[in-house]
Amino acid sequence: MASAITSADLTYEYAPGVGAVGLDLEVPEGQVYGFLGPNGAGKSTAIRMLTSLIRAQRGSASVLGLDPWHDASELHSRIGVLLSDQPAPRQHTGQSLLALLSRLRDRPDSIDRGTALAERLSLDLSKKGHELSLGNRQKLGLVTALAHEPDLVILDEPTNGLDPLLQREIGSLLREIADGGRTVLLSSHSLPDVEAIADHVGFIRDAILVEQLPLAALADRAVRRLIVRFDRTMSAADFDGVPNIEKLLIAADGEVSIEYRGAVAPVLSRAGELNAQTIEAHPVELEETFLALYRGEGAGQ
Repeated sequence: MASAITSADLTYEYAPGVGAVGLDLEVPEGQVYGFLGPNGAGKSTAIRMLTSLIRAQRGSASVLGLDPWHDASELHSRIGVLLSDQPAPRQHTGQSLLALLSRLRDRPDSIDRGTALAERLSLDLSKKGHELSLGNRQKLGLVTALAHEPDLVILDEPTNGLDPLLQREIGSLLREIADGGRTVLLSSHSLPDVEAIADHVGFIRDAILVEQLPLAALADRAVRRLIVRFDRTMSAADFDGVPNIEKLLIAADGEVSIEYRGAVAPVLSRAGELNAQTIEAHPVELEETFLALYRGEGAGQ
């Protein structure tokens, strides 16, 4: 699969461990790539290097086959960007801003497309930037980033200040963009938002990219849980030697909670040998796996 973004040792360090250091990114074309990490981890610094807002101190990057710094003018015509701290022009209405950007981009068709996006997001384009709430400034930033149908969309915390219904609508919109063959890099610290729409995820912690992998591979790594009920009280020794078990919780009434990672067959086989009465599987929860990577556990497993 071709990559919309690649980088090698991409670095901008404000102070030791502050910024983004040695990033080797691979963002596949036509996918939603969730760029995850706690606040201050380095996500915004990475985005600023990829969009030519700051020049990397070392390393290299290719964005849509272009160098972000040397080919900035050509690159900017092909990408749509929303920064986490992007202000709305105070004296422009949404309508006048769309008109200005359509002239700068030489994309007159983007006005109608931006108007349709604004309607979808319930944004009043007649208001000036200084009249907009935080949520509506976010909406305007999204509309102006997407109206010209860029090949690559780069969004830094795009759902800040938005209610849950709009967050879901934006997730649907980004999924539509990727399903249409374009690429989305979505930076966020909101694990459920990314899990709902991403194809790939990358984790940055303390300025270092600690992991990147398909979301499906992360699900394979996730800890799962079974509730198994027996007609007698069990003991931990009953499950000795069963691979993949991470934790056992045994109740006096014969209920055993089993957390495991990997294949379930050995666990089910032992439960059958022990004459389990019922087995209840719980859905995979990726959040703990995400958080383990944040805390520095589990990388490279």
